[in-house]
Formats: sequence, structure tokens, C-alpha cells
Amino acid sequence: MVEYDSAAIYIQSSSDLCDKIAKIDLIIAALEDTALSSAANDNIEEYWLDDGQSKIKTTYKGTDEVFKSIHAFEKMRQIYVNRLNGYVVRMVDSRSLRR
Repeated sequence: MVEYDSAAIYIQSSSDLCDKIAKIDLIIAALEDTALSSAANDNIEEYWLDDGQSKIKTTYKGTDEVFKSIHAFEKMRQIYVNRLNGYVVRMVDSRSLRR
């Protein structure tokens, strides 16, 4: 079993974008569980991610920090999804929209 010092090292350990997205999803799920338990008592909380092959432990001082981390990981996840699928913009003429 591998123990990582941070979530960044855990994510960087994979070279495939799909694997990075899956690891970020696991981290976000662990952070959501931490936010749920820390909502009742806004003090020092920690989360553990243990998927059987690796372990990560991080300590937060409050619910706001947990939510900031969730948003940051969601942004990184979206960057990886855009790299994987490509970034597409669809231009639509405004006359074709209902008014």
C-alpha cells in the first residue's frame, strides 16, 4: 500500500487523464463526507482517502476550508475533462432564439 503526503502527489502519480479524473472524484467524495461531518461542529476536521492501494490524510480547520478545497478540485477536474474531450463552443445566431 502506498501512502501519499498530499492529494497533489496522489493525482500526479497517474499519467492518464481518465485516471486523474477518477482520483479527483475520490478526493471530492472524501471531502464531501468531511464537510458533512464538520457542518455540525466547525472545528478541526480531517479526511482520509483509503482506496485499498493508497492513503492520504489531510487536516482542515473549518468547513469553509473544506468547501474551498472541493471547489478547487472541481475546477481542476473540469480542466482535465476539457483536455480529454476538447473544449467546444457552439455559436448560435440570436435570431434563432425564442423571445
